Amino acid sequence: MPSPLPIEDLAAIGDARIEKCDFLIVGGGPAGLTIARGLAEAGRSSLVLESGGLVEHESTEALNETLCETGTWSPHQAVKRERFHAHQTRMWAHGRQAFGVRCRALGGSTAAWAGKSAAFSEVDFAARYWVPDSGWPVSANDLVRYLDKAADALNLGINCYDGRLWDHLRRAPPQPHPDPSVLGSFFWQFARSTLAPTDVLRVGEEFIQAAPRGCRVLTGATVLEVLTDESGERVCAVRVADASGARRTIEAQTIILAASAIENARLLLNSRSRHANGLGNDRDLVGRYLLDHPCARVASFSQNAIASMSQLYGFYGLRGKRGVSMYMHGLAPTARVQEEEGILNCAAYTMGERAPDDPWSAAKRLLKRQSESRLSDAHAILKSPGIMAKGLARLAFQSDRFPKAWSRFAVNQVLRYRPGLAVEEYLTRGLPHKLVGLSIDALCEQAPDRDNRIQLSSRNDRFGMPLPVARWRIGELEIRTLTRLAHILRLEFGKAGLPQPVIAPWIADRDTHGVDIIDMGHSAGTTRMASDPGRGVVDADCKVHGIEGLYVAGASIFPTCGHANPTLMIMTFAYRLAEHLAQRR
Repeated sequence: MPSPLPIEDLAAIGDARIEKCDFLIVGGGPAGLTIARGLAEAGRSSLVLESGGLVEHESTEALNETLCETGTWSPHQAVKRERFHAHQTRMWAHGRQAFGVRCRALGGSTAAWAGKSAAFSEVDFAARYWVPDSGWPVSANDLVRYLDKAADALNLGINCYDGRLWDHLRRAPPQPHPDPSVLGSFFWQFARSTLAPTDVLRVGEEFIQAAPRGCRVLTGATVLEVLTDESGERVCAVRVADASGARRTIEAQTIILAASAIENARLLLNSRSRHANGLGNDRDLVGRYLLDHPCARVASFSQNAIASMSQLYGFYGLRGKRGVSMYMHGLAPTARVQEEEGILNCAAYTMGERAPDDPWSAAKRLLKRQSESRLSDAHAILKSPGIMAKGLARLAFQSDRFPKAWSRFAVNQVLRYRPGLAVEEYLTRGLPHKLVGLSIDALCEQAPDRDNRIQLSSRNDRFGMPLPVARWRIGELEIRTLTRLAHILRLEFGKAGLPQPVIAPWIADRDTHGVDIIDMGHSAGTTRMASDPGRGVVDADCKVHGIEGLYVAGASIFPTCGHANPTLMIMTFAYRLAEHLAQRR
């Protein structure tokens, strides 16, 4: 049986000595906690430093402040970012995090995610002549074993995300269906909590519940700099601040940065004691090639097509060894079409469109003090008593006072017979919403661009550490990919005899600036992986080129980011790194 996890606040231990450790992990999110668990399974101990606490707090959220280069967002995009990201998060705000979505607490970004998971496709690892700086030093086949471990850790079903899933579902694809040689089925699945039947999986909560032996966690421990020995070629310690601002040095044989694509780059750039340009940055690559998933609404269906299309491209339940897993059906251009069209990997899925006077959206704006018209929002709540009552009943069902065995049984029955309803519950945190339509949303990978980057600002946070500044531009290839996807969907739906979607105005009007496109909060790429030190920051084993004992984990190592939500792949590479570290002398 696992031992109780020793979690202490750094400020609370005072002047107590912290012994030099074998493995020091910076960041208690999905990457860091997975590495700690993987090391524990191999009988190795580790120390995890988490800047936040067990839950998010305003004081630590302030440390997430991220600036953006002037002109990154139009007013329209800023409003869209606020609406898109804020409904999943407790404290995030566009005014504070002008790029990315970070949660500073044990469990990291899984405090705010929807549980949506998928694996990269084989094409994502390939060097493609039409995608500059593409290609990985590893292949999809190299990751199969670790991918299965990551799926188990996320309480997912089988790792199948393309049309082969229909065989596992024991059913044919919905008919009529677009030409599968042009648009293939793509599936996402949802990570379900093992502790709360109606919630998505939270990595921090699951880690505490099944604590691995030999792992110590210090919260309120903000790492400011990575230190090296006199040679500058081997790491030896980190400089860390507690919540009060008191500094101390913690020594370690091996240091793993697992603090997000933004923070990993920031830490390396700020580690200038023996490297004037930052640690691992001799070739000016740290922070460069910043990636995210550009996303936009590309089309929508008329009112009379909503029912039929939501049935075809909705949700499916698959019974497995852990119960019923939820899969969401979408469409993605095949590898052949991507090459012929010269576009990036991308996918589309349907989403319900909330009414402007949706009462639960209005209630959230009022509670977060973000309402632009308190009177209008109050009116929206008052005129929809049925939806509000239904939502309150669902919240009661999710309460800790409701017997877990009953709610787990009920959820599994809904998953089996009404998977669409179950996924809606997860995506909306159990709150019903007033819908007025069905849209087609799309996201694509981003072509690597060295000018997209994280840099250090002249402004500092309360610990005196420079704030990160994001330079992120959506290129022509991303705009063309999303535009072509919309037209391909319309054309292929028409050929198949399906209702044709209405192309979004920004595409129909040929808006070359992509004003409807925003980031998904899936920051990646700032310490990209490459065998050649002139093309990347870390090697195929995630070790920083030229610096012994320093490794990086998380999406920052991705040379390209596919279109799949990143958490499953982050944990896949984390298990792979843990095995590599455990096997070293």
